[in-house]
Amino acid sequence: MSYIRAKKNIRMQTCEGLAYFENLDHPKFMEELIGYDPWTNPQQAYADSYKALDMDWVIGLPNRTVKIAPGESCYTDVDGTIYTEWGMSGSAWREEFLFHDMESILAYNPIENLIGEKLVSPQYTQDQLDRRQADQDLLGDSAIVTSIYYTTLFQFGIMIFDWELFLMTARTEPDRFQRVLEGFAEVSRRNITKWAEGPVDLILMHDDIAMERGMVFHPAWYRKNLFPLYEYILEPLKNHKDLKIAFVSDGNYNEVLDDLVAIGFDGFMINSPAMDLGEIAKKLGDKVFLAGGIDTNILTLGRPEDVEREVKVCIEKVKPARGFFMHSGGDLPHNIPLENLHAYFSTTRELKTKI
Repeated sequence: MSYIRAKKNIRMQTCEGLAYFENLDHPKFMEELIGYDPWTNPQQAYADSYKALDMDWVIGLPNRTVKIAPGESCYTDVDGTIYTEWGMSGSAWREEFLFHDMESILAYNPIENLIGEKLVSPQYTQDQLDRRQADQDLLGDSAIVTSIYYTTLFQFGIMIFDWELFLMTARTEPDRFQRVLEGFAEVSRRNITKWAEGPVDLILMHDDIAMERGMVFHPAWYRKNLFPLYEYILEPLKNHKDLKIAFVSDGNYNEVLDDLVAIGFDGFMINSPAMDLGEIAKKLGDKVFLAGGIDTNILTLGRPEDVEREVKVCIEKVKPARGFFMHSGGDLPHNIPLENLHAYFSTTRELKTKI
C-alpha cells in the first residue's frame, strides 16, 4: 500500500523502494496505463492511473476537464478564472482583479472582506476540504492525498492584488502593508486549523516567495515581515503531534531554507534545478523529508537514455535523505514523449533502491 510507504517517508522511517510524488496530465500515457479512454470518466481515470503507477503522494484529482485535440490548447473562462487547457486538467490564472491602486489595497481588511474576494471566504476553504476528502476516498489506501493550501501568505498578494501592484505596494508602503499581511495570516491560520481537524497525515503549504534567480525581496524582508507570520499560522498545528507540514515554492529559495526549517516545516518540495538537491540532502536529510530531483525539461526534451541518467543521478544525490519522494519539478504534462515516461518509471522500478 503506497499510503503506508508515504507515511513512512514523511515520518523519516526506513522503507523499501522508491516513493513517488507526481502530478500527471498526460491522456495518452493514462490510456496506456488503465486500458480505457480517460475522458469517459476523468476522475476515475486519474485514480486508476495513480494506482497503476503505484504513486505514493498526489495533490488531488482534477474536478474539471475540457477535451481538446492532442497537441492543441485553448482558453476557457470559469467565473473569472482563466484556464489554459492542455492535457486533461489545464492551468489556472486570473486576468481581472478587484484592486487597481495602492490605496485600495492598503484599505483592505481580509478578515472582513467587504469587497467579496472569494479566495479568503470560508466557503472556498470548505470546498477545498470536501474535494480533498472525496479524492482520498476514491484513492483509498493506495496514495496519500494532500490537496495544496495555495495562498499561504505571499501568494495571497499575487493572486488577489496582481503581481506588479502587490510588489509595488509592499515595497513602497511596507509598514501600512504589514497590516494587510497580518490579515491574510489570520485567514490562513483559521484555514489551516480547519484543514488539520480531520484525519489527515500531511498538509502541503504553497507560497511563491522566490524566482529562478533567487528571492523576490531581500531575505531580511522575509525575516522581518513574513516569517514571524508563518510561525503564527503554524502555531495551532503543534497540537497535532503526528501531522506533518510540507512547504513548496517556485524558484530558488535556498537563501531562506534554514529559516523555514527553523519555523517548523517538516518537508520541502525542491522544484528548481538552481537548488542543489544533493547538498540539501547532505545538510538537512536527517531533519526534513524532501521531494524533487527530476528536471521536467529533460523528461520533455531529452532522450530515454537522458531520462535514465537523470533518475540515477537523482537517486545518488538523495542517499543522505531519510525521507524522499521522487518528483519532477514541472510535473508530467501532456507533451512529454511516451518513451521518456516509460524510461522514467521503468528505471526507478528496476533500480529498486532503498532510500
